[in-house]
Amino acid sequence: MKNKTNEKVGVFSYMEKLFFLPVDERFCTKDYFIMLSTSASLKIMTPDKFGMKKIPADVDEIHRWLLSNTQSRDVLIASAEMLIHGGLIPSRIDLLTEKTIEKRLSTLKQIKEKGVIVYLSVTVTRIPNYNSADEEPEYWEYYGKDISEWSKKYSAIISKTYEEEDIQKENLPTNIPKWIIEDFLNRRKRNFKTVQKCIELTKAGVIDYLSITLDDNAPDSLSFHEAQEHQKLVDKLELNDRVSIRNGADEAMITTLGRFLCDYFERKPKFYTIYRFPESKRLIPPYESSALEDSVNNHIRAVGGIVSEHIEQSDIILFVNNFNGSEKTLESPYQNVNESEIQTIKNELEKILDYAKTHNKILSIADIRYANGSDICLMKALLSMQIDWTKVNYYGWNTAGNSIGTCTGHSIIQYLAQNNFITLERDEIERYQATLILEHYGYQAIVRQKLREAGKDKCNILWTTIPCEDWAISYAKANLHDYLQEINTHFRRNWKLEAYFPWHRTFEIGIVLSE
Repeated sequence: MKNKTNEKVGVFSYMEKLFFLPVDERFCTKDYFIMLSTSASLKIMTPDKFGMKKIPADVDEIHRWLLSNTQSRDVLIASAEMLIHGGLIPSRIDLLTEKTIEKRLSTLKQIKEKGVIVYLSVTVTRIPNYNSADEEPEYWEYYGKDISEWSKKYSAIISKTYEEEDIQKENLPTNIPKWIIEDFLNRRKRNFKTVQKCIELTKAGVIDYLSITLDDNAPDSLSFHEAQEHQKLVDKLELNDRVSIRNGADEAMITTLGRFLCDYFERKPKFYTIYRFPESKRLIPPYESSALEDSVNNHIRAVGGIVSEHIEQSDIILFVNNFNGSEKTLESPYQNVNESEIQTIKNELEKILDYAKTHNKILSIADIRYANGSDICLMKALLSMQIDWTKVNYYGWNTAGNSIGTCTGHSIIQYLAQNNFITLERDEIERYQATLILEHYGYQAIVRQKLREAGKDKCNILWTTIPCEDWAISYAKANLHDYLQEINTHFRRNWKLEAYFPWHRTFEIGIVLSE
């Protein structure tokens, strides 16, 4: 990947096609990537069909598709969960043997032999602290919280927090059946070996870059302990320049896309981070195991950037709308909204935006003040301002890692376009950003909770939409109307809305804007 110039045709001169395997078929994991890539004029190849939540994709067909269609100079950006298990949820619940997993990973060797560039993401399986089998093995419905709490104690033992001869796992108080503990530990062992194998394949040159993400976790979690063990292997094999370990999961493909483009064009853009509440940047966000500042820096390095200490030397300004003290436990639908707060954040944003515009810098806004949706005051401030969305981006969804990771990946696209390495299609990038705002602001922060409340009376639904999906879609569209009008006014467009529920539940929505 040498001798590339900053001509806009550069991507097509040196790269054939970009093959993409998402972690699953959700809007946020598949369509975000495709929409952003399309905005950057990248030619994306992806299978026509995937799975459906717990139902895995046809993995054998995906492998045949890859082997039949890839050729020298192509690029593969893939999720190991899709490549091996047919999706993220199947990776948590299926019964694949280690032998089968190794065989499916061997497809990467065949692809690499053809001269394909391979960027892979793999996830350290989560251990949610609640009783629900919606995305976990069936026994999680009854023992999920107990397993999660027990796993923290087990993690303390194997981390040698306690003397192993004093406390053995058999002596830990628990009401969990033995077979469940055995199944749980076997699944952890299988995932651990899968990640280790991916690290070894990176050392062997089969994988050019490896992204390891920690799905929903905590500082005392078994997931975090396993990640530390993975880091030891990365250190031993001297792979820190080719392997990233960080909080996140659903954003990983966009981060990995950004990393590939940085490597491809041999760029290392400098990021300068501004925290809205700098006194709180050492707090740990919900669902994560690292202090916010550490997590932000890890995401910057993962995407191929450099952490800058000086704003004037930076290429990209990352504004983190972080939580302040006890706010970190607050979910987006339960925030307070008032005009004074809207004006306060607008004043802050205008200063940063003016600086970025004057000094020709990309501005990225990671809205992580509340979990699972936008800071409404911030969004109302943004939508009242004039913004060039080819130079600014915004994300405020799910977890801190999800928002930060997508912000950094999106910023790389804009940075490369600004420096004439790629072409950015204004209509497409604006449509994509408007879609994100409608989802993160309109749906996640506001309409989703209303839908759940209305659904309880209408057809006794809270999470699933299956009993009355047509009604749920109509309700969501009707209640998103005012927010779409707000967005249309800001972008000076007349988009119409179509919506669907990718997993037939209220948690995530798919949005299609068209004129």
